[in-house]
Amino acid sequence: MIIRISLLCACALLSATACSFFEDRGTEHVVEIVSDLDAMHMYFEPRTLVIAPGDTVTWVNKADIDHNVITYPDGIPKGAERIESPYLSTRGARWSYTFEVAGTYEYHCLPHLVMGMRGSVIVGQASTEADFHEPSFEEIAHYRNLLLEYFDGEDAEYHPRSERADLQ
Repeated sequence: MIIRISLLCACALLSATACSFFEDRGTEHVVEIVSDLDAMHMYFEPRTLVIAPGDTVTWVNKADIDHNVITYPDGIPKGAERIESPYLSTRGARWSYTFEVAGTYEYHCLPHLVMGMRGSVIVGQASTEADFHEPSFEEIAHYRNLLLEYFDGEDAEYHPRSERADLQ
């Protein structure tokens, strides 16, 4: 009888732990990476996504073309880490990121930046100007080196949020 009660208590505890584990997991969202070669238009769909802290976003490449997801140096909330996915080179390739810090994340595809391939994820509430991260010289230099892998001249210059407003 004692063993049976102990087993019932253990099962109840295990069930409660499993339920809280699954309840604490956020919602999963998908952003499609679209390459419309006929129209020479590449974009993220949806372009803007609003989620809750703890939610996960998975980017899915819809074509056999190199794409990635990278945040601007000043395009993340204070306290957040920058995002830099690996290259997704094949149809169906996926990459996921779980957003823990509330605010706005502005990202783009590095190879297709000049084509306007940009997106944003708003976690909880949108960031105010004061909520955005202020990048260090080293962060800007790292970002510029990434740009130089694809571009030169003005296309390889870092443009702060105030200059990108017209491009968004």
